[in-house]
Amino acid sequence: MDIDRHFLEMALEEAEKALEENTYPVGSVIVDEHFNLIAKGRNRVHPSQDITAHAEIEAIRNAGSAMFDAKIKNKKFTLYSSLEPCPMCTGGILFAKIQRVVWLLNDDEGFGGYKRLRDTSIFLEKFDRIEVMEEPFEDLKQRQMILMNSWKTNINNVTSLRNNLS
Repeated sequence: MDIDRHFLEMALEEAEKALEENTYPVGSVIVDEHFNLIAKGRNRVHPSQDITAHAEIEAIRNAGSAMFDAKIKNKKFTLYSSLEPCPMCTGGILFAKIQRVVWLLNDDEGFGGYKRLRDTSIFLEKFDRIEVMEEPFEDLKQRQMILMNSWKTNINNVTSLRNNLS
């Protein structure tokens, strides 16, 4: 659990950086089976003007050849995220063959898609090989909730952007 906490704190630091960059506060890190840090990512949708620049996708992209090599050799990678992955990021996780996913905060009311997609029974063989840990640390979960609440009033929140059009 101490190792999980360590990497979730790193993901949370990336989420804090994302909010400082005025984008959705999500951070992610990927580690190998020996708990070596492979890659970090954070949401960069607004800074990069790329709607696919989500934290988990960025971490997978940043893992580069290590991720490709792990997929071919079936090595165990863990992805840590500060928020439940959305449907797009869940697809990335499934097809990158990540074998363990740990996140700080469920996103039932937002774009959280991991559990919803898993519950559809689509890609069951892919979901069945992934170990999932949801919301393991209450204090870190609360820190992510604070970030999410801060996002609600951010200038780049879609509600703020739409209000500025009026």
